[in-house]
Amino acid sequence: MSLFVAIRPVEGAIDDLSDALEPIRRLPAASALRWQPPSQWHVTLAFLGDADEDVTDEVAERISDLALTGVPGVRLQGADCFGRQILWIGIGDDDARRRLAAVAAAIPPRLRGLGLDVDRRPWRGHLTVARARTGDARTAADALAGYQGPPWDVGQLVVIRSTGGPRPAHRVVRTIPLAAPRWVLES
Repeated sequence: MSLFVAIRPVEGAIDDLSDALEPIRRLPAASALRWQPPSQWHVTLAFLGDADEDVTDEVAERISDLALTGVPGVRLQGADCFGRQILWIGIGDDDARRRLAAVAAAIPPRLRGLGLDVDRRPWRGHLTVARARTGDARTAADALAGYQGPPWDVGQLVVIRSTGGPRPAHRVVRTIPLAAPRWVLES
């Protein structure tokens, strides 16, 4: 089972994206896509590879200092594909994307010595909404290119355990609350 650190959109952002996807799902070109349920939607910050259950608490402990301030103004925006088969929604707002990228870059050094196979590729913030084994997700991506969801404040990091196979599933195993963004404290 794989482990990763992620953020999850708030309910309002999930509802808005769900509404935007509804007409896209009815497109003939979308019939070959397997749509991820909203309960599984997340933005991965760090993929940690296969990990035993006993390392989960240590991962949460080592990244808990990243939770000093929240990230305001994140929004889901635009769409694209990895290849032809993975349809994803991007992260809008340059400042929020930079802040999330900084959090993502800070995770791997904190996890050294745990024996994890941490993915070291540069972070590319996205939320996967559909996959196609044989189809082509590019038509759906084109239809969603102008999507812009409502902004929300990231209030927590989550450690997620993923099981693969024909029906992959993600389960939140730890939640790390983030402090209120500084601009909220100053108000």
